[in-house]
Amino acid sequence: MRLIPAGCIALTTTFLLPALGHAQAAMTDAHFIKMAEAGAPAAISTKAAVIRIDGAKKTTAQVRAGSNGFTCSVIPDESQAPFCGDANAWAWFDAAFTGKPKPTNPAPGISYMAQGGIHYEMPNGDIVMEAGPGTKSVGEPPHWMLMWAFDPSSSGLPTKPNPSGVYIMFAGTPYAHLMVYQNPNTMK
Repeated sequence: MRLIPAGCIALTTTFLLPALGHAQAAMTDAHFIKMAEAGAPAAISTKAAVIRIDGAKKTTAQVRAGSNGFTCSVIPDESQAPFCGDANAWAWFDAAFTGKPKPTNPAPGISYMAQGGIHYEMPNGDIVMEAGPGTKSVGEPPHWMLMWAFDPSSSGLPTKPNPSGVYIMFAGTPYAHLMVYQNPNTMK
């Protein structure tokens, strides 16, 4: 397993996210809200706050207030993937996209990516936080996540995508979290 040092997080937030965040700024608020709402089932996303992420300034700005404790946005990378998360998940995402060395959520959070997304993968299958030499972008199906630093050695959970559909992404880093490849829009 490849561990990602804190310096890589700084490189990601310094060089990669600023360039990708500009696409969000070009969208109208109405288009951005519609795009962000696609991140979770309508019962959650239509009542969620919507926030833009500015990767260049490492800031966030509220576009719409919410009433259910969830926040939706669009990941500022090449995928422009929508996501929605509860307050603890949003603290995790906010820390990741505003350059903090580790998440600030005090408890696990739940997040949805109902349209799927991408991750960057090394030739050996290890998932890393940023594109780099030898990495490839790999599509992810619709899924939900538990935003908490799960430990593969104590939990026995795998660290790579697999047929079970559950794994720990970014294992060994402060941004580790549990991925569950289950479509949030089809859960009952």
